[in-house]
Amino acid sequence: MKKKKTRLLVQVIAVLIPVFVLMIASIMYLVYSSTINGFLEAQNSHMEETLKHVKSFTGFGIEQLDWYLDYMNDHFDEITEEITPEESAAFDEHMNEENLWMLEWLQSTDKNTQSYCAKTFYQTITSCASLALEDGDYESVFMVSLDKPNDGRMIFQFKDADHPEERKTLDLDAHPILNGMTDAAADEVRFERTNRFTEEGSYYIGYIPYSNGGKTRAVIGIVYSWADFDESMYGVLKKTVLLGLASMVLLAAVLFAVLYQRTIKPVERISQSVTGYIESKDSAAVTQQLSEIKAANEIGELSQNISEMVSEINSYMNENIKLAGERERVAAELDMAAQIQAGQLPSVFPAFPERNEFDIYAAMTPAKEVGGDFYDFFLVDDDHLGMVIADVSGKGVPAALFMMMSKMLINNFAAMGLPPHEVLERTNAAICQNNERHMFVTVWLGILEISTGRLTAANAGHEYPIIRQPGGEFELIKDKHGFVCGGMKGLRYKQYELTLQRGAQLFVYTDGVPEATNAGQELYGLERLLAALNRTPDASPEELLKNVHNDVNSFVGSAPQFDDLTMLGLRFG
Repeated sequence: MKKKKTRLLVQVIAVLIPVFVLMIASIMYLVYSSTINGFLEAQNSHMEETLKHVKSFTGFGIEQLDWYLDYMNDHFDEITEEITPEESAAFDEHMNEENLWMLEWLQSTDKNTQSYCAKTFYQTITSCASLALEDGDYESVFMVSLDKPNDGRMIFQFKDADHPEERKTLDLDAHPILNGMTDAAADEVRFERTNRFTEEGSYYIGYIPYSNGGKTRAVIGIVYSWADFDESMYGVLKKTVLLGLASMVLLAAVLFAVLYQRTIKPVERISQSVTGYIESKDSAAVTQQLSEIKAANEIGELSQNISEMVSEINSYMNENIKLAGERERVAAELDMAAQIQAGQLPSVFPAFPERNEFDIYAAMTPAKEVGGDFYDFFLVDDDHLGMVIADVSGKGVPAALFMMMSKMLINNFAAMGLPPHEVLERTNAAICQNNERHMFVTVWLGILEISTGRLTAANAGHEYPIIRQPGGEFELIKDKHGFVCGGMKGLRYKQYELTLQRGAQLFVYTDGVPEATNAGQELYGLERLLAALNRTPDASPEELLKNVHNDVNSFVGSAPQFDDLTMLGLRFG
């Protein structure tokens, strides 16, 4: 019992631990995700404000922007140098001009003055960038050109507010957001997470474009080190994990204690009761033990249901013992009935070893233990052979009893030398005298005159006979049908005559042959029957019947047999 309890606990733990782990992981993810989202929301707002502030102090939107950017690109090394006295003096000469700093003035003035203006513009930009770096906890502030063929060239980059970094060229393919800034709106700020900027690392970057007339010429960017954020995040997550683990351990301990008292212990008692019942079959003891479980939940219902089930099992077992004895008795009686029925049909072959004028063979395979089909053949006298094949309505024992009665009536009347039509009429009259169950039988009866081959026959609702004359094929003989025997009082039957030549063959059967059904609900049919007969037309009656039976079985396959399968074959001469 202890082993069972341990296994159940292990199973509970095996289920709960992954759940707890999943819960902790979910909490960590939610904390991490919400922290990142909150950080990015605040960081994006701050970076956007800073970028717009830097841009507003560097002449964004002035008409001269393209000129300044062109000059910086064309004189990339020059603009980083100090303003010379000559350049200052040249600019001072223009101090009183009205169009000072305007585009036409910049384009028309001398080289020293242009250099002074460009250097002044560059110093303004870098001063604003340096101030932005001091005000925020950023990794760097930079400006990069997006003009061909200078795209990706760093105009400046500050990691230290007082000292710009060595200017480099960025691989724009590694920065799709930056590369896509060419179509950004004038004040649109975009953000990018990347694992490499000017060197390896984890960075978060904000970009704002310098554009004029819808064309982006350069981009100001602010770089934030993601590693700094991760470091602070790990501390928060560490505290969260420790707190979560402590909470989960406490919760698990409480949960396991409740589970043991409310579930495992009652289940253990139920298991002991069931094991005891398996060994002793004492339902009263099980009921007493299970009544002690007072749990007002599914466990209590289970114990009550098991108690009721044990009582019902006891009743069922007692009843089953009685039924088993009854089934054995019925099976024995059915077996005896089958033997009796088989004994009523001719089963010794060759049937008439002393007669060489004909060869006859017949077989019946019932669908149940006993069947309703029957066949018969007998010598009415030395020159007349009677042949019967019939099919009783229904199956099982009632059909078998009705079959035996019908067989005896037909045999007795035929033995009196009566013609086939009169045999069927008297048989019908005898059956109809006391037929409360309204059973009936289809019959084909033929009397063969052995000396001449003349066959006189009558058909009471039975299948058409099949005949093959020497050298020909088996063909269906659509004879005249009368109504079934037992179906109506006062019936009259017509008979007909055929002549069998020496070497001719006769094949009669019940509807179980053409109506045999396979798993696809397809009938065997008369066409397949004729084809099976004509495959071995010269076979003996026994071989012929076996060939047909094998062909039917092959067609039906694994589908169950629904009807009796009965056949009779005759070779004349």
